[in-house]
Amino acid sequence: MTRFKRPAAALGAAAVLAFSLTACGGGGGGSAPDDASKDDFCKAWNDAFTPLASLEGDANQDQLDKFKDAVDNLADVGTPSDISDDQRKGFEVFVDAVDDISLDDFNSDSGDDIPGVSKDDQAKVQDFVQWAFTDCTDVPSDLPTDSPS
Repeated sequence: MTRFKRPAAALGAAAVLAFSLTACGGGGGGSAPDDASKDDFCKAWNDAFTPLASLEGDANQDQLDKFKDAVDNLADVGTPSDISDDQRKGFEVFVDAVDDISLDDFNSDSGDDIPGVSKDDQAKVQDFVQWAFTDCTDVPSDLPTDSPS
């Protein structure tokens, strides 16, 4: 499963359970604000995956376009100032990669590789995504906390 689909699948699962852009904006992840409130960032993060929440297979072009638009909005919001430099770089790479991805690349099973992204930057994206999921993913409070035996 591609790195883009993993967040989408996780978001879709959490959404069912209760759970980065410049296509039009022109600035890229690097020009995104770095002083967003955590609440604003988290809302934009969760909203970014809404178009993919019900994804059960390959995305269609409309879903990808809506995802790209939502990630563009995420870039407009920017990141909170308290994330690490590597997480911020991961955000920038994520935003730019989403902007550049084609439907075929999005739907391909290229393992953990993001097309056109270096291994070092992929690790930063993973760090950013892990932080965003941990800090921002909406999980219903009535989920069981015990693991199945």
